[in-house]
Parts: sequence; structure tokens; C-alpha cells
Amino acid sequence: MSAPTLLLINKFYHDTGPAGGVGRYVVQEEEDLIRSGWQVVPFAMAEPSARPSRWSEFFITARDYSRPRFGWGGLRDAASLVWNTEAAARLEALLEQVKPDVAHLHNIYHHLSPSILPVLRRHGIPVVMTLHDLRLLCPAIHMLRQGEVCERCRGGHYYQAVLGRCVKDSAAASLLAALETFHQRSRRLYEDQVDLFLCPSRFIRQKYIEWGFPEAKLKHLPNFVDLEQWHPDRIPRDLPRDAYLYFGRLSREKGLHTLLEAHAGWSRAHGGTAPLTLLIAGEGPAGRELRQLAEKLKLANVEFMGPLRQDALRAALGRSRFTVLPSECYENAPMAALESLASGLPLVGTHLGGIPEMVTDGSTGVLAEPCDSASLQAALQRAEVLPPETGLQARAWTEAHADRGSHMATLREILLQVASLQD
Repeated sequence: MSAPTLLLINKFYHDTGPAGGVGRYVVQEEEDLIRSGWQVVPFAMAEPSARPSRWSEFFITARDYSRPRFGWGGLRDAASLVWNTEAAARLEALLEQVKPDVAHLHNIYHHLSPSILPVLRRHGIPVVMTLHDLRLLCPAIHMLRQGEVCERCRGGHYYQAVLGRCVKDSAAASLLAALETFHQRSRRLYEDQVDLFLCPSRFIRQKYIEWGFPEAKLKHLPNFVDLEQWHPDRIPRDLPRDAYLYFGRLSREKGLHTLLEAHAGWSRAHGGTAPLTLLIAGEGPAGRELRQLAEKLKLANVEFMGPLRQDALRAALGRSRFTVLPSECYENAPMAALESLASGLPLVGTHLGGIPEMVTDGSTGVLAEPCDSASLQAALQRAEVLPPETGLQARAWTEAHADRGSHMATLREILLQVASLQD
């Protein structure tokens, strides 16, 4: 049998900046499949950050939907967000040059849009899609409304997203996102034209089942972490362990406002200063208000470190007794949690979404109630005195459940089965 060919589709073809954890996954997937003898054909947006590829001439125009435009250009952007005719045409041209055995889709909404799905079906290419979030169900992605978990759109009631101004606190942006979701759900574009959905957490799989996706097409495949890159031996051990760490996007749904309140409560309980410094690494839309809140709460032992490169992040982990992920939304299987556990640091997380699948309370970390600063404060205080073996158990969990080699072997088997190249 000749080497199988994968069509790898994601809006970003790089692992920097806004590409986030999905971008890292896509790059690692390509590397590992090529190493195992596959041919990989990428399809994405043409950006300055995009990785070099012999297929880049088929990449589509990059659009930045975070900056709304007005007039004719804005109308074209809105139309392409729902149905991108350029993406369909470019993919059609690509498929005249190459015949993939199977396609693996990641985040295609907004920029590529479901316009590419009929093209794949017309060419007889089987389709696997990884569900990295809840965007195919929720116009606002996170199932949050005014800071609280919300499922009002369930059953096709997408007008609720407009009433709640759930997207960027804008009625116009919420209307466009609601129309996009209504369009793809009412036409069953994903349900009928994707052969298999991969779900990084059991929670996400169950949520898609509850909202009407076919159960037989939803398969749990946990995320992985590079166990060599995030090995405890690569974390500096000669630093004072005087801190705990949050690293990731600085945005409302991550629960960082609650974290600062919990840290303030811990400080008051210790006569004004918490025994550990809170390190916050990353950037995002909530960065400025979080700094203002820290000043308002008069928190002297909070360090905003900005985005960190890997070596600097390892140094921050080396200072930390544990990490914290106080999410107030339905997390899937966040990479920050896996990287922390693989590095031998227990995790304080919330009892929400997929996080409890990764954290066993008292064993690999501590769980707190979401949106509850008192519960989170108690969890931080418990985490401070966790025994050393907790870090060993955290590492052992990732070795058993999140090994990159095992994940990729399973993924290859799934892709071959869907492509009917393997019994």
C-alpha cells in the first residue's frame, strides 16, 4: 500500500499567538504523521506566520474578524464568515492536484466556514473533525452569559445569544454569530457531512450528544502532552518555591477575577500577605482590568508576567508549588492543565467541564467550586500543603493518559479506519 495522504485543515497553519493549543496540536500532528510515513497536505489561511508549504498557493485570504469593518467590506466579511466561497473554490482547486485518503478538520468556523464540507463530500473524501470547543453548539463558544454558565440556545433558540449580547457584548456581533450557528445547525452541515467527531473530553462528547449530534459519530480521544518537553527534570529545581502559577489566556471565562479575590482572602487570613506569590503568565482582553483589580485589592504579591516563552515558563513552574486553572466555563481538555501535570505540579482547578477528568481531588490536585472565591481560597490553602508525592502522581497520570506517542498511534488507526484503508 502506498503512503496514505491526509488533508489537514485548520484556520491557522502555525502554533504562535492566536493559534493557541489547537495550532500546537496541528503542527505536532503533521510532524508525527510525516515521521510515520504519511503525506500531509495542509489547507489554511495565508498569513505571514503560516509555515512554509508547497501547497500554500491554495491557502485563502486571511480575515481578522476581531476588528469589525463597515460598508461593503464589512458585508463581505459577514457573508464569508457564514459561507466562505473563496475557501470552497481554493479547496476545489487543491483537490484537482491531490487526492487525499482522508481529511482531518480542526477549527474551520469563521475563517474557512462549512462551505468546504460539500467540496470534500463531492470528492468522496472521508472527514474526521476534532471538537476543540463548543462553537458548533454555542454562538459565543463558551456557553457563558454575563459570567454564568448558560445553555439557553439549546433546542435552536439562538435568539437568546442576541438578547444576552453574548458575543463581544455587541448585539450586531451576537446576531451574526447566532445566524452562523442557526445556518449550520438547521442544514445539519456538520452532523451529516462529517464522518467522525473526536472529543478530547468525555464532557464535551456528552454535551454534543445532549444538543442533538449523533452519538455514534462522537468518539472520545483524550488530548496529549509532549512528555519529554514537559518533563519534571526540565523544570529548574534551584529556585525558591515561593509561588503558584496561572498560565494561559487572560479572559473573563478563565475565572481570574475570582482568583484575585481568593488570593486577597488568603492574604487577609495571613495578616495581609498570602504565603505564596501569585504568578499570572499570558495575555488577553482582560489583562488591563485584572491589573486594576489587583491594585484595588492592594495585592502586593501578584506578578503579571506577560506571555512567556517556553524556557521562561519552565522557570515560573520551577518557582511554583502548584498551578491554578480557575475556569468558569466548560473547559474541554486544556493544554495548560496537561503541561502542568506532566511537569510534576499538582493543579488547582474548578469542578466544571473536562477539568475533573484530569484532576483527582487530593491526588493530582485540588478541585474548587467555580465562581466561588471562598471555595477557591480553601483549595489554594489545601494545595499549599499537598505532600510531595502529589506531583509524582500528577506526572504518572499524564504518562498513563496523555502520552503523545499513544495518542498519535490511536489517531492514525482512526484515520485509516475512516478512510477504509484498514479493517
